[in-house]
Amino acid sequence: MDITVIRVASVLAIALIYMLFDLFNKRNVPSIFAYATLAYGFVLTLLYASILSLISIAVALLVLGFGYLIYKMGQIGAADIIEFAAISLVLPIQPMPWLVSLNQLGLPFILSILIGSGVAALIIAPTYYLLFSKNRGTKSSIMRGINSKSIFKSAMVILAYAVFLVFLRLTIGLSAYAFALLAVLAFFSGLIVLFESSIASAMIKYVRVSSFEEGDIIALNLMDQKEVSRLKARVKSLDRLVTQRLIKELKSKRIKERFPVYKNAMPMALPVFIGVLVALSVGDIILFIIPPFLAPL
Repeated sequence: MDITVIRVASVLAIALIYMLFDLFNKRNVPSIFAYATLAYGFVLTLLYASILSLISIAVALLVLGFGYLIYKMGQIGAADIIEFAAISLVLPIQPMPWLVSLNQLGLPFILSILIGSGVAALIIAPTYYLLFSKNRGTKSSIMRGINSKSIFKSAMVILAYAVFLVFLRLTIGLSAYAFALLAVLAFFSGLIVLFESSIASAMIKYVRVSSFEEGDIIALNLMDQKEVSRLKARVKSLDRLVTQRLIKELKSKRIKERFPVYKNAMPMALPVFIGVLVALSVGDIILFIIPPFLAPL
């Protein structure tokens, strides 16, 4: 069997299993599986036995390095970082897409996945969180999150996209695919800003320290800042990311307050899986927006 087929099948299998764990195992990916995918990717990348092996390892290290920094900031889960690194090792360079003949410029495959996943998350997030809000409250409570400020911000976001569309049209030209992509991004970006209050409420659950789990994210921005300052004076390790050290310190200080925690966050492995499918099917979707002379083979 062609090794490329094995690599593509492996990427699909890894992304699918991560998604299934995220959806049906309360967003918990077993550590043994995560590290096994990383080791498997390392073995596959060594099979290149060329400069590509070094490039692949370098890209994976960058993913792990930047991912760790973002993880420590409380913006992404550790399993997501390992998934990205494992996939980048299995298939380091963007292959020819299945559905289109588009020059991929030798870009890293993980870059296509990150872009595709970002677009997928942007589209899925408003629907996911607003449906979650509807299950927790009434339609009127969702609509109460809309005010003049959110309407203005949403309009500004859509206007910014419109200006960008006009700029592209006047400078490099704009294909129908590019226009459709940017129009979709504009609509869902505006939707997220319009319902940002309801979306934030849907993501949050107020819990005590006893309900903390390692890897949880505390919404410190939703807490009274004087209260946050007071707590940080008592708990030196207090930050957005919940660690075993933080849990232990909070318990030792007998902190009784309830904290807003992102317990209902969208399963990120879902848009990642979609991003993998998009990357394999059409490649890097940003290349649909660039000048035509770079696109065709």
